Amino acid sequence: MIAGKARSVTMIVLIAYTAVMLYFLYFGLGRIDTSHNGANGYKLIPDGIPLSFPMGGVTWSWFYNFANFAAFLPYGMFIPLVVRVRFLRLLGLFLVTISILEILQWATRLGSFDIDDILTNALGVTVGYMAQRWVPRPKDTSKGIGKIFVAAALLSVVTITSVQGVNHWIAKATRVEAGRVVGINSLPVRDGSIHWDPSLAVFEVGGHRVMPQMNLYSRENPGSVSVTYALDGKYMTFSGYKGVPDDIIQGESTVIIALDGGKRGVETSTLSRMDGGEPGYFEMDIQGAKKLTITIRNEDKNSNTNVLLWDMILTEIKNRR
Repeated sequence: MIAGKARSVTMIVLIAYTAVMLYFLYFGLGRIDTSHNGANGYKLIPDGIPLSFPMGGVTWSWFYNFANFAAFLPYGMFIPLVVRVRFLRLLGLFLVTISILEILQWATRLGSFDIDDILTNALGVTVGYMAQRWVPRPKDTSKGIGKIFVAAALLSVVTITSVQGVNHWIAKATRVEAGRVVGINSLPVRDGSIHWDPSLAVFEVGGHRVMPQMNLYSRENPGSVSVTYALDGKYMTFSGYKGVPDDIIQGESTVIIALDGGKRGVETSTLSRMDGGEPGYFEMDIQGAKKLTITIRNEDKNSNTNVLLWDMILTEIKNRR
């Protein structure tokens, strides 16, 4: 631990840093402006830690994942210097705190609850803690703090290299090939009911002419529908399009796509005629999912649906029936 003025300054910097972090968690990156779109969801089963070097160039996805790791390094680096705390206690308190913050993000529609994010954050805290433990005393001098940053950078390179290697090995060991594609309308319904338009009628969304090729959610469906299909782990992706037709003058609907009751992931979106723009495309990784539930809910009093879904396609895992 450090003491005196250095301890006070470190605590003030940590508090200020936390305030900035909370701003970005709840208000930054346009979260307020997009919260009304209902783009929140949750993911409870981890896919792994999404860390790697930007071999194909810096993308927004890479930067987001790296920031989820690097932004939490300072907590592991400096909290043990101002508060006497062992690693397991620090990690446990951090996991509880970040989980609460993620739940609040989801509940306020300012973000999603993602277990992969929590694991990446926790890895950042862990590497930061190991970095400050690696550096010998004194640690309350500019030279000592500089050594902690250098140690954190070196350990981060080693950690990212290791995670990238493990991810590559796992991907190679679990790699599956894509098989045939099937329309979701060809699957038997496990629960609920839904109507598909056999005529594949042509319509417009945002001034774009849409000609469905595989299936089309019927306009005769009521304003609120929920249907569940059995997947039995046979499929690798689920994709399709959604939008509000131009001839719906007013109307807003929420579309919720959940895997295994939400345990493996949820995609939620709210669409209205006022949004305009092109038809919305989505694609979900559904490997291992046993069931898929589509819920459509009108947010107004229209008796029939406001939103249309079309070309809803499942890609099978090759050689699995």
